[in-house]
Amino acid sequence: MKLHSLYNGIFPKMKRNLFGKLFNFNKKHTTMNTILIYDGSFTGFLSAVYKVFDENLKEVSIVKPKHFVPDMFSESVKVASSEIYAKRVWNSLEIKTTKHGANELYKAFLSEIKGTEDVLLRYIMYVYASESYNYTDLSNVNALRVSQVARMVTREMNHIQNYLSFKPSNNGMDLAVLNSNFNMLPLIGKYFKRKYPNKKWLIYDQRRNYGLYFNTKEIDRIHLSIDDQLKIYDKNNPIFYVNLENSQAEVNC
Repeated sequence: MKLHSLYNGIFPKMKRNLFGKLFNFNKKHTTMNTILIYDGSFTGFLSAVYKVFDENLKEVSIVKPKHFVPDMFSESVKVASSEIYAKRVWNSLEIKTTKHGANELYKAFLSEIKGTEDVLLRYIMYVYASESYNYTDLSNVNALRVSQVARMVTREMNHIQNYLSFKPSNNGMDLAVLNSNFNMLPLIGKYFKRKYPNKKWLIYDQRRNYGLYFNTKEIDRIHLSIDDQLKIYDKNNPIFYVNLENSQAEVNC
């Protein structure tokens, strides 16, 4: 069979398609992709972004452990969270995109929509590749997506601030239960601290199993025991007792 026969339709169609698929498959996977696995925190994400630029990674994806899918053509690397690296990236983003633009990126991250990390990474790459970036310019598809998601999160934040209701408990603390698609607690803590500066309150995220506790002085991020979680989720029992002594406080907000 002559080589030109391949182009004249003599080569069987099924084999011709298979040949083309194999050729494109090998061509597509000649470059090893890198999957960066981070701990799910914003600090961890920014640490992964730092690694991308520090090592000049090209074909790269950033995922949480629960979204990681092994790929024989990809190299997976676990990224340790670093406050130092994260701070460098954040300060640089505030300069490049302004504080408003950086906050929009943070809100988009808190949406926790699957695949958001890669959109944010491509957006950041676009920002640094631009000589004079303006966050109001949404001509780039990733910049547009970040803006759209940030607006969704902002609307949810405003809704919660206006309509979140607290119920009194029998230990002198007001409690509200939150069940949002987005991780809203990092955005609303300071608002309710200003709104109720003389009250002890707890806002608990039912979906993510952590809450913000304000003791009239500072806000702590806490995890409740299973028993106390069951108590606050019981809508038929508005008067309850939450034992914060057995809760696990993590960080001040």
